[in-house]
Amino acid sequence: MINMNSYSFDNFRLATKPINPAKLSIYYYNDTHGNSDQIAGVVHGAREFKKQSLEKDSVNFVLSAGDNYSGADVNKNNFIVNLMQNIMGVDLSAVGNHEIDAGSKGLYEVAKNKKVGFVATNAIMTPDNPMQKVIKKSVIKEQKGVKYGFIGTMPVDFSTCTKKDVQKDISVMDFDQSVQALQKEIDNLKAQGINKIIMLSHSGYETDKKYAENLDGVDIIVGGHTHSVVEGAKEGENIVKSKSGEPVLIVQAGENGKYYGVIDAEFNEKGVLKTVANELSESTNKNKSPIIEHIKEQYLGKSPKVGTISKAEPLPKNRRIAPCAWTNAVADSMRSELGVQIALINAANIRKVPQAGILTERDISESAPMKNKLLKTKITQKQLVAAIKSSLQRTFNHKEGVPGLLIASGISYKADDKGNLLEMNFINQDGTKTPIDINNPSENTVYSIAYDSFAAQKEGEYPELYPQFETENFEFDKDTTMINYLRKLPNKDKLEFIDDKRIEIQKTSQPIFQGNNSQSFLSLTCPKVS
Repeated sequence: MINMNSYSFDNFRLATKPINPAKLSIYYYNDTHGNSDQIAGVVHGAREFKKQSLEKDSVNFVLSAGDNYSGADVNKNNFIVNLMQNIMGVDLSAVGNHEIDAGSKGLYEVAKNKKVGFVATNAIMTPDNPMQKVIKKSVIKEQKGVKYGFIGTMPVDFSTCTKKDVQKDISVMDFDQSVQALQKEIDNLKAQGINKIIMLSHSGYETDKKYAENLDGVDIIVGGHTHSVVEGAKEGENIVKSKSGEPVLIVQAGENGKYYGVIDAEFNEKGVLKTVANELSESTNKNKSPIIEHIKEQYLGKSPKVGTISKAEPLPKNRRIAPCAWTNAVADSMRSELGVQIALINAANIRKVPQAGILTERDISESAPMKNKLLKTKITQKQLVAAIKSSLQRTFNHKEGVPGLLIASGISYKADDKGNLLEMNFINQDGTKTPIDINNPSENTVYSIAYDSFAAQKEGEYPELYPQFETENFEFDKDTTMINYLRKLPNKDKLEFIDDKRIEIQKTSQPIFQGNNSQSFLSLTCPKVS
């Protein structure tokens, strides 16, 4: 267990005795991204929660704050939702941006005829969008004669954190519009006599605080999107006052199944939170679950072997601000397979690092689940330097490290943790380095380059990478290049992902970045496959 704090709102002090969980118990998780290597811990936690709730005869809900899966593989996503429904007993989920990776029709195919409900009050859908049948503005659930209201939010940055081609028939209101829509739905629930209201939000921790302060009637916000680890129940931190001065509890449980949480709450006769406890637990599952793998193979079939991993450095705690061996190897695969001088990947694009042991095509596919499409184009040295500089400045000036570093093959660079680019080199095919003048980069020096369609969006997270030259587009993503690349290696049955220091982030005395566990990310290097 990580931490457990109980809080009494009547006397504003920490409760000395556990509250009665029979009033209301909530099991919650978020942003698992279909990470089957660690999801077993969350699955087991949900089953134990349900079992204990039945034994206590308590009111209980199992809730997800969205991004249950990622990527456009509808079969894989369907497997995850079946797992949520049939094994975990999930009652309701927010709609994360990655629920839309396969487009509106993809989510509808996954969600139709399922008991797991989806709620998104601030979603804007075209009249012919089938998702209207599965995504509700609000949901009412009744247990033991007591009705609970649920509202939900999709992220207000939806237009920049998703691919343009999935935004054709769904969009998201801005913050002010969302507040109005949420309050209207809260008022509708109140008019029906419901005074216990829970919001499932895929909007981010700081945005959830703003929602809580601008709304009247929400009691608990179960959040996601920023992958924040929010422990306990602390006034002034994750307990804030609503517009009318009533307490609102805000929780979030990291990402990728590393944590899950349990809320025990008690309300007064007016439906205002009286006492609440928030217990965040770390998943005990660190390796592939044989049970989950067996279920997955039964549902999706056995995946072909690519090689064997002897050693793999784990995914950083915040992959946005720290390069890792696997991500760098994927960039190497793009460079090699597409025959370009440079390849770039958004660090956040890689969602897991396969563990030591047999490496399958599915392992590789799950590591890069978004299924963007790769492209080849050209880039001037000036444009390249501008893209790296911009990504560093914006990443290290953002609390959560958004949009994330650009991980590269074919260049190396050094920067500090304030986001200043200090040095940059072009790496030739033979491994020799050619310095790049970062203060006066050339407009005449041009490189061939590969990256994906998400990074190439003109109004996306890396606008500097919007192609200025003719492009060659491919119908596959980086998992395809990685599979082909690794299969050709002579040591494919003894793969090691080790550090080659092509990217270094130097520690300064006062780093700008203030995100979770920032001290863990200040002396970093980037690895290669050997």
